[in-house]
Amino acid sequence: MTQTLRDQLYTALKQGIVGKRLEPGLVLLEGNIAELFGISRSPVRQTLSRLHEEQYICRFEGRGYLVGASPSEIVRRSLCERDFKQLGHAPKVDRTASWRAHIDSVEHDIVLCSIKGTFELNELQLSKSLNVSRTVTHQILLHLQSIGLVEKIKYNSWSVVPLDDKRLHNLYEARRQLEPYMIARATNNISESALNGYIAKLKHAADSYPDIKGELLDELENDLHHTAVSLGDNQEVMNMLRRTHPILLISKHLLGRVLKLPDQDPFFDEHLWIFEKIRLQKPHQAAKLLMVHLERSESKVLERLINFRESGDIKIPLYLRG
Repeated sequence: MTQTLRDQLYTALKQGIVGKRLEPGLVLLEGNIAELFGISRSPVRQTLSRLHEEQYICRFEGRGYLVGASPSEIVRRSLCERDFKQLGHAPKVDRTASWRAHIDSVEHDIVLCSIKGTFELNELQLSKSLNVSRTVTHQILLHLQSIGLVEKIKYNSWSVVPLDDKRLHNLYEARRQLEPYMIARATNNISESALNGYIAKLKHAADSYPDIKGELLDELENDLHHTAVSLGDNQEVMNMLRRTHPILLISKHLLGRVLKLPDQDPFFDEHLWIFEKIRLQKPHQAAKLLMVHLERSESKVLERLINFRESGDIKIPLYLRG
């Protein structure tokens, strides 16, 4: 499970207190902790407040907190790496893990709103809504920008890129130009064990359908349209395809979460046909089947898009304004 900055810091400090490496009465200061872990003071402040509520630390007349619920003396020294030697390395928190802990919920809100129309996103309000630092918020927005969901318009504001019918068609057109080329190149690079894994997952999903989760659909989509395609070994093309990612996000955030799963499985057979051609080392046939699959997929996704735009309900978060 991905942890936020606060959760990672909380775990490190709590382990230090419970394990007696941070002795009772030790003064904990925001600045010292922030510098040691290489993070801003905001998550430190929130973590210390949580530890105080849980009575691992206490307030006193001086600045900061004391380790323990009611220590008998005050110990003044700076925290150092030795206090967290159980980590096996210099104390730090993983910023990548922190922003990724929030990405699914933000992505979900923005995808649904992008289907409905034009919205403006306030970066400061997003930071407040998530209760995270501006650094974490900015990392989230840069990720969303890289996959074509938002665009920067001014200092604190971003625009949600509307996912209308024309944009959907243009994104599919880009995929039809690029993905078949990449899957043909990838045919010699996909291992037999990887192919067996993709095929086994698809067959299991088909046997279990519709008793499956939306997360599995997303995983199966990515097996072909990202992992396998990326083995075509052309990073410039993959960078272009990254901008078409909103198409995959429609299914990820609608099917099984907002919309009922369709009566028939959405793509399993078509993916299986493509992987079987790859197994037979027939790159041109695999590319041709992928083209057909993308043509069929566009009409299905367009229908979902129109239905949700006309009748789907959304709860617009405070950080978005129409």
